[in-house]
Amino acid sequence: MTHDSQAAAPAAAPVPTPADGVPLDERERAFLRAKQSTAAPRALWSSVAFGVVCFVPAIIFEPDFRDVWLIAGICVALGFMALLAASESYDQSSLRDDLAAGVKLWREGVLTGVMERDDGESWPPIYCLYIVLDGDDPEVTTRFSVPWHCYEAVHTDQRVRIAYSPKSLRLLNLIQGEYDYVAVNRQFDVHPPPP
Repeated sequence: MTHDSQAAAPAAAPVPTPADGVPLDERERAFLRAKQSTAAPRALWSSVAFGVVCFVPAIIFEPDFRDVWLIAGICVALGFMALLAASESYDQSSLRDDLAAGVKLWREGVLTGVMERDDGESWPPIYCLYIVLDGDDPEVTTRFSVPWHCYEAVHTDQRVRIAYSPKSLRLLNLIQGEYDYVAVNRQFDVHPPPP
């Protein structure tokens, strides 16, 4: 009886693990290593600590700083900086974990959307692809940042095959039809000048 009920249950889609991955080659390791930075998280956390060291004594010893809105503004600013520092620390930790594991995952899915984020002040803009991976929830997309030439070459609502680092979600390869993007070969391509 137990055997029949287990057989009747639908099989869940296999979730890829780093053990299912393909080893990174030396160029891919160098590519991921180049994305690492200890300076950025350290600078952000130092800024948070510096803000606390500067403002806490001022609030305690200076009566003009004891305004509720001023304290709230300082707390919001320090909280935002701490959130940014934690996010950057997590990204760097994920890169370290991916390098330690030494694997990339190959998955297939559907490219459901693209996005160009241009604030008008910095150049070049940030380009992103949104991919629903096979076996994942169709409502949940995985976002990958890509260079402009990859963004321009792909088409939405078409199947793709990708290789990426499992924790940091760095896109290493993308194949869509005849187009084949390899990050380590295209990382130094020059972006066209702003319009």
